[in-house]
Amino acid sequence: MNDRKTIRALARAHVKRHYVFLTIVCAVSIFLGTEFGGIPENAQTWYDLIRGRVTQLSMDSLWLDRKGFTDRLLTDIADENLIAGREETAERMRALSEATDAKAVLGRRRGALAAIVNNLSSGNMISMVAAGMHTIVRSEEAVKVMIVCAALGVYALVWIFLRNFYRALLRRMVLESRIYEKVPMNHFLYFKLVGRWARACLTLLLETVYGILWSLTLVGGVIKVYSYFAVPFIVAENPDIRPGEAITLSRRMMDGHKWECCKLQLSFAGWWLLGFVTFGAVEALWGVPYRMAAYSEYYAELRALAKEKGIPGAERLNDGALFAHAPEEELRRRYADIAMREDLIDNDIVELTGLRGFFVRNFGLWIGPWEDKHIYTRQRGLRHQAAVGRLEMSGRAYPERLNPLWTREAAALTGKVSYLTPCSVWSAILVFFLFSFAGWIWEVSLHLITHGVFVNRGVLHGPWLPIYGGGVTLIALLLFRFREKPALEAAAIVLLCGIVEYATSYAMEVANGVRWWDYTGYYLNLNGRICGEGLAVFAVGGMAAIYLLVPVLDAIASRASIRILAPLCLALLLCFGCDLVYSHISPNMGEGITELPATEMSESFPAPEAGNGAAFAPNPNPETNPKIMKG
Repeated sequence: MNDRKTIRALARAHVKRHYVFLTIVCAVSIFLGTEFGGIPENAQTWYDLIRGRVTQLSMDSLWLDRKGFTDRLLTDIADENLIAGREETAERMRALSEATDAKAVLGRRRGALAAIVNNLSSGNMISMVAAGMHTIVRSEEAVKVMIVCAALGVYALVWIFLRNFYRALLRRMVLESRIYEKVPMNHFLYFKLVGRWARACLTLLLETVYGILWSLTLVGGVIKVYSYFAVPFIVAENPDIRPGEAITLSRRMMDGHKWECCKLQLSFAGWWLLGFVTFGAVEALWGVPYRMAAYSEYYAELRALAKEKGIPGAERLNDGALFAHAPEEELRRRYADIAMREDLIDNDIVELTGLRGFFVRNFGLWIGPWEDKHIYTRQRGLRHQAAVGRLEMSGRAYPERLNPLWTREAAALTGKVSYLTPCSVWSAILVFFLFSFAGWIWEVSLHLITHGVFVNRGVLHGPWLPIYGGGVTLIALLLFRFREKPALEAAAIVLLCGIVEYATSYAMEVANGVRWWDYTGYYLNLNGRICGEGLAVFAVGGMAAIYLLVPVLDAIASRASIRILAPLCLALLLCFGCDLVYSHISPNMGEGITELPATEMSESFPAPEAGNGAAFAPNPNPETNPKIMKG
């Protein structure tokens, strides 16, 4: 087995070959909080220690007083004394947010990441769930029940299944990039295509539950962290393995290697410290990808050793092409159909000329008969699948057809690559309204759960927030040409969404004299109109929308009758146009998307010095300043 020095050297070479790819997939892991989500919190904790600002309140965030508080909170919930519980959690939330400077880099006063950390540390998450359930049971308003149920369901799906599932997907992608030159976009759908997504989620959920139970015993918790080290790697290689079998196999593979694994992790202590000093920047840009690459090399060593020793269950580690290149003859035999169908793949069936060709190639917008659209989409899908197949046949990408779970039907060239499908005009209109409505539901549900009050969010009076629908529609149309290059697509989404959000904020303030959101105090914000955290959310959400959700909506719309679809879209446009005109005259003065309390406004907008733009300094008093929306 290679020593730590060799493993780290191989990992560095791996990261250098695939730096952009590994940084992006690890950044998503950090964003989701799967296993590297503590970077911002830890960085801020060290920042506070350096500045000598750790108080008893901030020590609460390190869980020193968590058990006694949790007991009191659960007692209040059991006694249905929710007001007392909410008051105490609100006080702890306020104390945690005030424990750090408002202007501190990656502080915990504002923003989604700070909210997540403070909600978990204060126990507010438990209180929110209890309040939501209480609303469902006691409320007489059906709308509130529906919104609370939807919000709680989305939270459970995201934070229980998506986060755990991504642990295995991340390792799958890192293992593929370990020996292969390319990782095609469709390989991110591996678990779905082999039909083992649910089992992978169940296995990792069971491992998480076991880990939590073992953590109740100090020694057992530390030991089991290393006993279960290989579980997500095993699931990444063979998601067909049963949950209990995967956990047992990991324990057998790690038997006698726990201290060795611990020393490998400790060897990155210097990078952890450098990450703390740079407030997580070095960790995100190098430390996390470097560690993931090293852990993948270590798992490859453990896997080879387990097979050599004949450890019971090691035969389930059967994806040999993930760790070694397959023979050229085998690849040619498995991918022979690509060469046989080159005429069908390379020759155009539907020619795109004139105005239709211009809109399809540049905006992904289809104008013409839907029958031709289906033929064109299949043709383009065949070409894309053939291009990926040629990569795999040449040994430059992982050969999916050699995977033990891959079926002949899954490996066939079908032309079904949904995210390459151009949208029809009617589909684009529906995408705009559906995402506008989803954004409105999201904003309303957040406010309803947090404050227990229904508030119509945004400047319009109807149930839509056009910045959500408009953003997704613009991404789907303007960035269609980058669809086969995910890295460029993600970068373009950040740029486009930043421009749209900044311009929207400015235009709404000029038109109505009101600023509906303000990111002042957020990390990497520009004039309080956009911020780095928000753009990261747009990037992840935008990628999910155009690669998963928009194709599904377009497929549904394509099967609908034009006699129903056209009147529906025209009616929605008419209602939206009327709302725009009416709201311009009499805008909805509900609470804005984000709120800036008066106490923080005074810190975010200090009084300017003489001769330093005093005439343009905003008034921090929300009672007299029309530029800040009162919350």
